[in-house]
Amino acid sequence: MEANQSSPEKASSAGDSTTQKQEAFTHLAQGKRHLLVRDYFEAATSLAQACKLLAEQYGECANEVGDAYFNYGKALLELARSESGVLGDAIEGDHDGSNEDDDEDEGEEEDGEEQTEENGTGNIENSKTEEEGEKGGDEGDKKDDSVENKEGEEQKGDTEGDENTDNDDESNLKLAWEVLELAKLIFQRQAEGNPKISLMLAEVYLKLGEVSLEDENYGQAIEDIKSCLKIQTENLPEDDRFVAETFYQLGVAYSLNSDFDNAIDNFKNAVNVIEKRIKNLEVKKKAGGDCAEETKLDPFYSLDGEIKELKSLLPEMQDKVTDMEDFKKETMKALCNNIGQRVAGQADGASGSGSSINSSQTSNEAKPVSNISHLVRKKRKPEETAGDNKGTEAAIAPAKQSKTE
Repeated sequence: MEANQSSPEKASSAGDSTTQKQEAFTHLAQGKRHLLVRDYFEAATSLAQACKLLAEQYGECANEVGDAYFNYGKALLELARSESGVLGDAIEGDHDGSNEDDDEDEGEEEDGEEQTEENGTGNIENSKTEEEGEKGGDEGDKKDDSVENKEGEEQKGDTEGDENTDNDDESNLKLAWEVLELAKLIFQRQAEGNPKISLMLAEVYLKLGEVSLEDENYGQAIEDIKSCLKIQTENLPEDDRFVAETFYQLGVAYSLNSDFDNAIDNFKNAVNVIEKRIKNLEVKKKAGGDCAEETKLDPFYSLDGEIKELKSLLPEMQDKVTDMEDFKKETMKALCNNIGQRVAGQADGASGSGSSINSSQTSNEAKPVSNISHLVRKKRKPEETAGDNKGTEAAIAPAKQSKTE
């Protein structure tokens, strides 16, 4: 009897785990679909549920959870970007509308004041009207105070709301970084000898770099994107579009870090990869090449379409190169101007001190020479000269040491 009772329990637990797996993979598929249509809030919601269920089923650092972590991190990154952009537009619109309303209210108040001044000129000496006016003024002051209090509370609520949204953006970025770090650890464990997993690890590095760019941590972004590029160059052909994208992102990271030389080099590398890709596609088109692999991923793919798309991307990348060169020239020009101003200031100071020295010399020359004993050196003892040499060597030593340092 006990064996018969235990077998239904095992069957029910197995059934529960199966349904939990199915639910988890359903949420994962839904999250990926939401990512494709750029519905990042729903994507983050579905993928968070998928990560939770898969972690409960397999473990937090299991291989089965890596894909869910990676897509969840992408959704959080895009969600933080979209929320920050929408928040900025909304704030600008609110300020514009409030200014217009304030202007209208001020115009109405001015008109009302003019009318009351015209109608009330004959009743200034009436004491009753003065008393009523004072009472009305007191009531108006109370109303004004209440209105100001309400406005202060509304402004306080707006600032608190802005702070909350900023915190949400920061928490989304922080959570995206944590989730992507988990995905990186899982893929690193599986990447050896597996090109597919290695390329997924490269994408994780790229997204980690983008998170660091959003967080203005440019040094870490450069390191992560360089790790991505290293994996891609080992596992992808030279004319692959993902390689061009990584070169471009690395150029952006260097430009934000004010390293214009490396930014220019990486933007040029991105342009070279795209140009190489266009040439290879045109050769493939002339030879009547097959696009079966591309059509599996995209049923609407065509060689002409990709060539046209890549040619439209080239001008933007070339503009980036010229922009970086212009920034470099402007920066060098500004540095040269600053150095020139400092040198001119030092020269002015030196000329001023020289003129004072010359004036002192002329004044000394004007005086009659009566005693020259202070100009004659007395002969020193050998012990005193040895002591002086030791002192000068001690003074020069730290100067030499500082130069070598």
